[in-house]
Amino acid sequence: MNKMKVGYLINTVISGTMAFLISTFFAQGTIAENYTDKTWVAPEFLWILPIWGLGFLIGLFVYRSKSPGIYFFVSVLVTWASIPAGIRLGFYLAT
Repeated sequence: MNKMKVGYLINTVISGTMAFLISTFFAQGTIAENYTDKTWVAPEFLWILPIWGLGFLIGLFVYRSKSPGIYFFVSVLVTWASIPAGIRLGFYLAT
């Protein structure tokens, strides 16, 4: 495997794990808001995961281009930028 594939794989695993942890933390209502016995108090924050998946697919498409040098940076940026975009969408849907 070349360096680009390893870097893209590491980025995907780390950003995907972070997206999963952040989305479940917010969807469970954080510590102060979950005073009920429900597991998912705010399930609209689970929208972070499909938005991250869309960012991953865009990054994968960009990565598969002919010259992946600069596009590798763009694909990393897209996967990490999709997490705050999903959080903003979750807050928008929650109100």
